[in-house]
Amino acid sequence: MVVVSAAIAASFLLPGGEGTSLAKPTSSGAPLAGTQWRLLEIQSMDDAQGITRPADPSRYTLRFNSDGTLQLRLDCNRASGTWSARPSADPSNGSLRLGPLASTKALCPSPSLGERLGAQTTFVRGYLLRDGRLNLSLLADGGILVWEPINQAGHFSATPDPKLEAAILRASPGEMHHAIGGKRGSARGSYVYARYDLNGDGRDEVFAYLMGSNFCGTGGCTMQIFRQSGNYYRLMNSFPITRLPVIISATRTQGWNDFWKRESGGGAPLTYVRHIYDGRRYVARKRVPAIPTPAGTSILSGDPTLTDGIPLVLSN
Repeated sequence: MVVVSAAIAASFLLPGGEGTSLAKPTSSGAPLAGTQWRLLEIQSMDDAQGITRPADPSRYTLRFNSDGTLQLRLDCNRASGTWSARPSADPSNGSLRLGPLASTKALCPSPSLGERLGAQTTFVRGYLLRDGRLNLSLLADGGILVWEPINQAGHFSATPDPKLEAAILRASPGEMHHAIGGKRGSARGSYVYARYDLNGDGRDEVFAYLMGSNFCGTGGCTMQIFRQSGNYYRLMNSFPITRLPVIISATRTQGWNDFWKRESGGGAPLTYVRHIYDGRRYVARKRVPAIPTPAGTSILSGDPTLTDGIPLVLSN
């Protein structure tokens, strides 16, 4: 038996337990509302399984929305459902139920914890907030799902920029028409962005991070870099595989700052890739392990979702 799991499980106050004082079931009033988490480990009460940790926690995330809905990332799949909490007299713990999930069905590269984690959400019965972590207990001492908080604010802008949006749509009109829907006025994609003056000319370049089913896959989402040209933005680079954060390096190549971005997918481990300016655009030059994080200034970070971004909508 995993001792730490037993200790945590014993501290959950579940309905019907002796000495509990339970409030009315709620979502918006619970301490979980509006929080999001990444998976640290799955603690099993079975000695054979012990503790399982994901190679990349950012691929397994859980978000409790204040309206009682939830969003899960299960490796290369996305899922949504509902949640309802019943805090005890001490709101740091109580009972918790997660409703049935609606999930995409992509086959994630091995090894993946996506299917296992998705199946176990059905058996979540309680929550405990301790030492900055969220512990979810499973039915009948089935184990503990341990999560750490995600910096929800991150570093990105979601303030609409019509000129930038026009540049994104103009960069590849055929692809965009397919990605965000042929029906004008509809949106199936969104974006967030960050600005940084890469060449010291006093005009910021823009890093746009595109989200949606047609922009994201097992390796990450699409990122584009735009230069300001008069009153317009001009596309410099488009990267189909990007994970946040993007880190600007202090070193320069041909007068432009190098930068790092994270990549993974297809069974490859999570890494940082250094990009340098070749006189026309940015090209990849060096790949290093994800730990430790390369030195530099993080300009685009966090874990934004489709609903966090600015909708990409075809003009009427």
